[in-house]
Amino acid sequence: MTPRAWARPDPADLLAAIPGMAGGRVVRRLADGPTNASYLVEHAGDAFVLRLDKAETRILGLDRHNERAVCAAVAAAGMGPAYRHFDPAAGVCLRPFVPGRCLQRADLADRAILQRLAAALRSLHCLEAEGAAFAPLAAARRYAEQLGTAAAAALAERAADLHAGLARDAPHPALCHNDLVCENVLLLQSHALLLIDWEYAGIGDTYFDLAVVVRHHDLAKDLTECFLAAYLQRLPAGWEIERLSRQCAFYGCLLELWNLRVGL
Repeated sequence: MTPRAWARPDPADLLAAIPGMAGGRVVRRLADGPTNASYLVEHAGDAFVLRLDKAETRILGLDRHNERAVCAAVAAAGMGPAYRHFDPAAGVCLRPFVPGRCLQRADLADRAILQRLAAALRSLHCLEAEGAAFAPLAAARRYAEQLGTAAAAALAERAADLHAGLARDAPHPALCHNDLVCENVLLLQSHALLLIDWEYAGIGDTYFDLAVVVRHHDLAKDLTECFLAAYLQRLPAGWEIERLSRQCAFYGCLLELWNLRVGL
């Protein structure tokens, strides 16, 4: 199943409808993904990112009300910019544009960057829990049901088996990003890292956040152990390495289902 056809709204019209943004200008489209499109816009000398939802946002189970609450908590903690406008019902949000570049896979071979990313995750996981529970197994089952194939059902069953084992010895739940792929990490001019795009964020298993970084980017064993050690601030125990490995296997099933669902 591929994403449904989407009647693209005029971003200039939606920008003008945001209070205080009359006279703003759409500079260019930044991204156009399965669930949303984003644009660089300018107003009164300031730059912003305008994000517009597509129909797939709700079909794929994204909760913009939850995302808004998480983004407010992240901004209050000084870990991200405060949103200028966030209307979950309309599927429109506007945040300040932050100069920088997205990480690339090659950047994760740099141990210094891996260590900074681990520190950013550790700081996030220490914040007061905010938002709804993140349910990756429910997402896997949703994607499999929407695909409606035997292969997808088998992947969802494998994910359920792995998730059951992980649930038995899960760490204390914390606020997690849950989608920490390179495209969602900005490398700033100051060399600091900024996490962006919080649409999957919620209360969950901290090792899932770690697994996204490791499995999505296929980190080598030595880099994986470097990343985990930086996160823990000590050498990891054997059970911690093994738990991360199991979480990577679970994420691999979810990722494969997602790729099939959106036609990648």
